[in-house]
This record gives sequence, structure tokens and C-alpha cells, in this order.
Amino acid sequence: MLRKFTYPARVKPGGELAFTSWWENKGVAPCYRRFRLALRLFSPMDKRILVTKADLRSWLPGDSLCDSTATVPADAAEGPYDLQIGILDERFDEPDVKLAIEGRRPDGWYNLGKINVQR
Repeated sequence: MLRKFTYPARVKPGGELAFTSWWENKGVAPCYRRFRLALRLFSPMDKRILVTKADLRSWLPGDSLCDSTATVPADAAEGPYDLQIGILDERFDEPDVKLAIEGRRPDGWYNLGKINVQR
């Protein structure tokens, strides 16, 4: 379960999107598969998947803090985007894990809020 997620209002193409997050693993064991925590910049004109360096296998039952960054592609179009989050399968760039939060889209991504990409 995602308890808290903070991120900047603006990022630059080619820059880093720094974020802080607080998760709660309500299970009885850590995750053993190499799922990938990813963010997605989504707009009608562009969508970009930003895979983080988070190792979900280290998230033991209970609370886990994840402060990390993801690189915004240098050729990302400027403008407003929806910032979304998903836990991806180790082989495909598609969400593979349902989170215990609201805002799930039909494609499996979860909306976090708005963000602007600008130089």
C-alpha cells in the first residue's frame, strides 16, 4: 500500500524526477520477484515510462521508505502530464501488481497527480 508520495511540480527533459515515498507491505514476506517500480508521464501527445532503481525485494513486511529518482527522457515533449505509478513485470513495461490504493486506470497505472515538463 502506498501511504505517501511526494514529487516536484516541474521537471526538465533529460533531468531527474526525484521523489519520496512511504509504502506498507501488509503481507507476511518480502516480494521475491524482480518487479520494477515505475513512474509514467502521460499526456494525449506523449507517454514515457520512467523505471526507478528501487529493489522491491528489500521491502520487508511493515513500512518501507523509498526515496529515489527516475530520469526524464531528453526528448520528452514539454507540457503538462499526468504522473502515474505502477509496479511492472520484470519482462514487460506493463503494470503487473494491483496496489491497495484508489485511482487505478483500466491499463493498470495509478494516477498520482499533475506534473509539468519544461526546460
